[in-house]
Amino acid sequence: MAHKNKVKEYGRQNVPRPGNPSYNEAWALIESARRIAGVVQYGDFTEAGDRRKIRDAIRLNLRIWTIIQAEQTAGDNQLPEPIRQNILTLCKFIDKHSVDAMVEPTAEKAVVLININRNIAAGLLGSTDDSMEPEASEDAMSGGDVSDEAGTLSDKSNEPLKINI
Repeated sequence: MAHKNKVKEYGRQNVPRPGNPSYNEAWALIESARRIAGVVQYGDFTEAGDRRKIRDAIRLNLRIWTIIQAEQTAGDNQLPEPIRQNILTLCKFIDKHSVDAMVEPTAEKAVVLININRNIAAGLLGSTDDSMEPEASEDAMSGGDVSDEAGTLSDKSNEPLKINI
């Protein structure tokens, strides 16, 4: 019982306050990434219960991205047109990738969503890392190994994925 109370208190303390839309969107993306990562790290996709959990987490992520997409199609959006179009293109990718990941969940598909959420949230919070080595970004763009502070992630090898939650 004490554990459930601690979980409820954690949830109350970490919900963002109204008034800062960028922070709230970043929080939602990070929270969604955290939920997906928790299932990837501690779950087993051969178990029906864990497949349900990953689908629920991806469904939540899809809802968040649907809200972001709706914001971009609203008439009073003040973003420049090229940025709006890029966001809508990303939303379209998230839609397709999420449906694919819900139909046939794998850790690799989930990690793609986690990384997108974390990177967009970092941009919303203004904490992007401009000091990334050019070689590292070229490897990432070419589909090679991608590394982060949690370790090396690779979608082309059979190495286990390491995720920092």
